[in-house]
Amino acid sequence: MPRVTVVYGEKSQTVEAPVGSLLGEAIQATGLPLEQPCAGRGTCGKCKVLCESGVAAPDEIEHEHLTPGELALNNRLACRARIEGDAQVVLSPIVVYSNKIFRSSQRYKSSSGPLGLAIDLGSTTVAAFLTLLDTGEVQAGGAGLNQQTVYGADVISRIAAAQESQINAERLHRLALASINQAVDSLKLAERIKKRIQRVTIVGNVAMHHLLAKLPLDSLAQMPFQPYQKAAILDANQLMDGIFGESVQVSLPPLIGGFVGSDALACLAYFDFAHAPGPMAAIDLGTNGEVMVTDGRRILVASTAAGPAFEGVNISCGTRAVDGAIVGARLEEGKLILQTIGDQPPVGLTGSGLLSVVHELRKNGTIEASGRINPAYLAGNGKQSSGDEFRSIPLTGDGRLALTQWDIRELQKAKGAIRAAVEILMKNLDLEAGDLQRLILTGSFGGQVDIEGVLALGMIPPVGHDRVETIPNGAGLGAAMFLSDEGMAAAIELAQASEQIDLDQDPAFIQSYINAMVLAPQR
Repeated sequence: MPRVTVVYGEKSQTVEAPVGSLLGEAIQATGLPLEQPCAGRGTCGKCKVLCESGVAAPDEIEHEHLTPGELALNNRLACRARIEGDAQVVLSPIVVYSNKIFRSSQRYKSSSGPLGLAIDLGSTTVAAFLTLLDTGEVQAGGAGLNQQTVYGADVISRIAAAQESQINAERLHRLALASINQAVDSLKLAERIKKRIQRVTIVGNVAMHHLLAKLPLDSLAQMPFQPYQKAAILDANQLMDGIFGESVQVSLPPLIGGFVGSDALACLAYFDFAHAPGPMAAIDLGTNGEVMVTDGRRILVASTAAGPAFEGVNISCGTRAVDGAIVGARLEEGKLILQTIGDQPPVGLTGSGLLSVVHELRKNGTIEASGRINPAYLAGNGKQSSGDEFRSIPLTGDGRLALTQWDIRELQKAKGAIRAAVEILMKNLDLEAGDLQRLILTGSFGGQVDIEGVLALGMIPPVGHDRVETIPNGAGLGAAMFLSDEGMAAAIELAQASEQIDLDQDPAFIQSYINAMVLAPQR
């Protein structure tokens, strides 16, 4: 009887299954998670898995639900694929993002000109933007989850997994491709529109770039943590395993250095750092926080491991951007009023929700500047004040969702890393907070944070509120600028002009990080 091995991140289970039986039944027998909203009837198309071997050819239902790119990667529906021999399948999480923050145009549908795709391959979120190649105008945007998260939320875990075995490295590569597919599919483009796509640009941090490009990872895992290769890959379609047509030109822009990749380069381009009239800064707030500062002449960049708290990961009731996710809060007569996506009942905290809740609770003293939950609050509510595991603040009346002491510490570590990185780069340029004419927060988290909360908690230097901007899609919109030959040439020149700073080599970084964990404005 055939053996079916199911891989879910670092876990794997093997079961026996008869020839001709459904793959979904074997997966269910392992006890590993499989989403099948339609109970396996083949009507929803949600139970997509990545098959590596041992299944029969797709049937008509799979052809109906799967795109040509997915079929090229051997993505299958677990409720339809049938076992024909020893099989191996990879499970990945499926998340539907409901709070799209991009206003689209429909003009690409009425034109016949060439189109381009700009892909931002983030550690957590993968975004896709459709662009008119003749004008460079971005027309539509969509996003999905990076399916590599089954190997961990942070890039270090994924690098370690890829180094552990070639099988893992190949699987991470294919999961990146599957994630790109999912992001492109979220645009819901008709086949006639897809056929007009002529160029694709993919940006990402250094780890995402190397896993996608199948480059050696050893130099990223040891001092001085530099890329194996920084140069642009102008013809990368051979790495795409057939998800784009043979005539499509796929390019990977250059990297800057360290863990500062082409996503940060795209932000530099979109925010026009090359022509900055004076001092400015930009911060891409995510699992890997990229910080960019210029004095109007030199451009300094750095990457800092902010951790996944900004994405709602490692938070006790954390969630991604789905209906019911908490994205904001305000205090009214001592009671927290929660703002959720779709105005649905709260299901968990996003990164922006976490920051907003902590900010509000800092204002009324429930949380101290040190990050500690106020013992007086705990005593007044019949809670123990000793031991972090006992300290929590209920967010909902039924107590189902709560902010724990651990959650606050996770936010402190993330904001401390970002603030310290900004300070080190500014120090290298002899800049003070008052010198900054513009400070941009970008990324899926940075584009929707409450500026008042960010300033009040000391995540960024104390600049005037009017100098702070939130722009959600800096990396993706910058990647769209690289779709032309001229844009790519400018990207290469900008990468060479930017200086990467190793934060771990600066003796002041650790002390700055510790100081910046305080939940209060700092001078």
